[in-house]
Amino acid sequence: MRTDYNNLPEQIDYLISEIKEVKEILSQRIGKPEEIPKFLSVEQLKHYLYQQGVLISKSKLYKMTSKDEIPCYKTGNRVYFSPEEIDNWLSAYLNQKSKTNNTKEKREGIIKSRKIIFIA
Repeated sequence: MRTDYNNLPEQIDYLISEIKEVKEILSQRIGKPEEIPKFLSVEQLKHYLYQQGVLISKSKLYKMTSKDEIPCYKTGNRVYFSPEEIDNWLSAYLNQKSKTNNTKEKREGIIKSRKIIFIA
């Protein structure tokens, strides 16, 4: 339909209704939390751990999988990780690290606040 002076108000009403629908769709998408896949690749795990405040390289992740230091599933030459198992492993790993660091810090009398943890 072509817009002219006779149907301009109807066309404006139509555009306003379309904009409302787009706003509604966008607000629904923004309101949904980011879905975490059932299994993560090495690159996805690296990003996932970074979001948790842990910096680790891909090569370190591969070394940890070869030594069975981190829970993973291997299929052929691919490695996958379960986010739930990674969360459990990470909390246990960080608790173990904090216990060893707490005893060292108590001896030295130093209290450090950490936001990002490096796994080397």
